[in-house]
Order: sequence, then C-alpha cells, then structure tokens
Amino acid sequence: MSLAWLVVFLAIFLIGVTKSGFGSGVGLMIVPMTVMALGHTRHGSQAALGLMLPLLIAGDLLAVWQYRRRFSFDIVKKLLPGTVAGVVLGAGLLWWFHSLGGTNDRVLRGVIKVEVALESIVLVALHWWRVWRGQALHVVPTPLRSTLTGAAAGVSSTLAHAAGPIIALYLLPQKLERQLFVGTSAVYFFLLNTAKLPAYWGVHMFSREVLWLSLYTLPLVVAGAVFGFWVNRKMNDALFSKVVYVLTFALGWWLLYDGVRDLVG
Repeated sequence: MSLAWLVVFLAIFLIGVTKSGFGSGVGLMIVPMTVMALGHTRHGSQAALGLMLPLLIAGDLLAVWQYRRRFSFDIVKKLLPGTVAGVVLGAGLLWWFHSLGGTNDRVLRGVIKVEVALESIVLVALHWWRVWRGQALHVVPTPLRSTLTGAAAGVSSTLAHAAGPIIALYLLPQKLERQLFVGTSAVYFFLLNTAKLPAYWGVHMFSREVLWLSLYTLPLVVAGAVFGFWVNRKMNDALFSKVVYVLTFALGWWLLYDGVRDLVG
C-alpha cells in the first residue's frame, strides 16, 4: 500500500466525515488531496473528479437521511435557478478544459491541478475575508444574491467539487440553527451533485475502472459518516476547521506550482 493510496483513502473517509456536519472546512481539502495523490498512481490526477462524484452523492444521501426532518427547502429553492445556470456554464468550461488536454495526459493533468488549486486559494481567501468582515453581512439574502450564489456554486462544484465555502458564505449570515444548516446543505448538495452527472459523463470521466474504484471505496464514506456523527456530539470543530483552511491554502499553492510545471513541460 503506497502513501498515495493512503492519502486517497483518507480523503474519501473525510467525505463521510464532512457530510455528517463535522469539520465542514475539511471539505475544501478533499479535492486537492485526491488530485495530488492520484497523480502518483496509474490512474492519474484526471481521474480524481470522476472518482469522487459518486462518493459525494452517496455521502449526500447519508446526510439527507440523517437530517431529513431538519432542512429548509425554501432556502434551497432560492438557490436552484442560479445553480442550474452555473452547472450548465461549468459543464461548458469542463468540456473546454478537457479539449485543451486532448490526448496529452500531461496537459490535462496540469489543467486539472491549476483549476483545483485556484478554487482552493480563492475560496479559502473568501472564507478569511468573511471572518475578517464579520458574519452578520446580508442577513436576509436578496433574490439577486441567491441567484449569483447558486450560479457561483454550480460552476465551482462542477469544475472542482468546491462549492462548500460559497454556500457557507450564503447560509452563515442567516444564523440558522446548526442542524438546520447541515440539513439544508445536504439537500442542496445532493441536488447539485446529481445534476453534474450528465456533464461528467459527457467528458468521459466515468471509465469502468474509475466507477469500480468508487464502488470499492464506498465503505470508507459510510465509515466516515458514522465517525462524523459520533465525533460531532463530542467535539467542537472550530479549531479543526481553522487548521484545515490553512493546510488547504498551502496545498492550493503547491498544486498551482505543480500544475503550471506540467503545462510548461
């Protein structure tokens, strides 16, 4: 068992942990971890997004069941119009990024690494900006803000499974009770991730090998969810999330360097 596979398995385990509502900040770290680690296996970095999508949907289903009585569909409905537009735009960008790679695996790896790196750096910076400004901004979101947030989340999630901080920026100022926050997020992300399936299928991210790997590693998501449900009752995740944001920011810069190096050969 190589170190790279241990990192991949840890990232998949963390999908379940975050879907349980614990350590929400770590969600942003999962994609760069998987992209970096798979780059050292025969699958390559380009397999990361296709591998993760079925696992994310499985995690969403577990979370929806857990919080099935604690969510606000009114909030979700406000985000959906922009989200649909964002997924369509993200699908177009995804197709373009893959066409840049063509049959050159090195270029495709570089594009995916740079894409995930920029998402990580920008979204962590946005989170820190929100903390610096205070969380009481835009307590009641306007229809325009809801639409723009949904669009940004749709694009970001389609390109790099990285919409968590964007939705957090939208939900936190509304001062939702913790379980209502997690339940609403779970329903929204289940709908969003399911909507991404045709786009991923269209750019051939679901090879038979990748789908089998998703199936084999599915128990890790379930184990992570069980662990997350338990630790959520025992521990405050504030410090944990702060550490994760710092690590994700640093990892984003490393992936950016590595991706640019791939692109320039």
